[in-house]
Amino acid sequence: MNDLQSKAFPSKTVGIALQALLAVGVICELLILIFTVVYVFANETYYENLYELEQKVTVFSFVLYYICIVIYLIWLVQVHKAIRQKHADYPIRAFGTVVRMIPIFNLWGIKNTFSTIHSYLSRHSGLERKASYIRHLIIPLYFVWFAGGIVERVFLSQLPHMESTIMMFEAIMQPARMIVFYFITRIIHNSLVVLYEKDENGSYSEAEPRKTTNEIQVSVPQMDHPTNATGSQEPSHT
Repeated sequence: MNDLQSKAFPSKTVGIALQALLAVGVICELLILIFTVVYVFANETYYENLYELEQKVTVFSFVLYYICIVIYLIWLVQVHKAIRQKHADYPIRAFGTVVRMIPIFNLWGIKNTFSTIHSYLSRHSGLERKASYIRHLIIPLYFVWFAGGIVERVFLSQLPHMESTIMMFEAIMQPARMIVFYFITRIIHNSLVVLYEKDENGSYSEAEPRKTTNEIQVSVPQMDHPTNATGSQEPSHT
């Protein structure tokens, strides 16, 4: 069953759209990486054949990048809402989502957000593996979001003569950033698809735990003594 046929949940539509936009973003950033490589190693070829095309792709990619950030925030709000429908004690709400993504606060907020999502999804049978992928992507997410910029600034301040190296590093980090965001979006989205499909098919979730054999009380009806043809009760033999 594909995404369009799966059961609806709060972040479903936005999640599908965001994955498509991030995929387009990855393609654009990979094109810019190719343009950068040509610029560094074949400068004349770049200006003769690729300069105008790169300018258009760069502007499109720049606009798309900020559109993705806005939609990503909207999607995260809906993800928290979807999980909260299964767990009344889920702690992150709309205001908390935005606060966790504010610069400086996001140093703590990104880890807290995805660790919390991982913690609650991993409680459901069959989602433990998908949830573990979310946890494993937190460190790469920090690297492409924060460490890349720090390394770039160090290069600029300490090695200003290495302009080509800095340009190549930046061109590599941009698609890497998009790829990490794409995969973490896809994993969370697919986990929610599975979670809501399980509930629709009658499978249990953590919010409604499966009963054990000892908890199931089976009532056995007491059978009456058989009656004879006249309707009187047959005596029991002792």
